[in-house]
Amino acid sequence: LTILVINLQMSMEFQVPSPLVPTRESYFVRYCKNNPDGTWAVVDVSLDSLRPSPVMKCRRRPSGCLIQEMPNGYSKVS
Repeated sequence: LTILVINLQMSMEFQVPSPLVPTRESYFVRYCKNNPDGTWAVVDVSLDSLRPSPVMKCRRRPSGCLIQEMPNGYSKVS
C-alpha cells in the first residue's frame, strides 16, 4: 500500500474583463493526498497572510475537493 502526498507552492492571477477591477494575485499551497481507499484529497490554503502585500485587497479562503474514480471510467468530484 503506497500513499502519495504532494505539496506545491503556487500563485494565481485573477483577471476580470473590466478596466474598473484591478488584477489580483494570490499565493497558496496545494496539498494533494492519495488515500488508501483510492480517493484523492486536494486542498488549497492561502499564504497571503504570511506574505502580506499592500496591493492585496482580497483574501482566498481554504478550499478543496475529493476525487473518486468511478467504475465507468469517469471521476466523481465532491
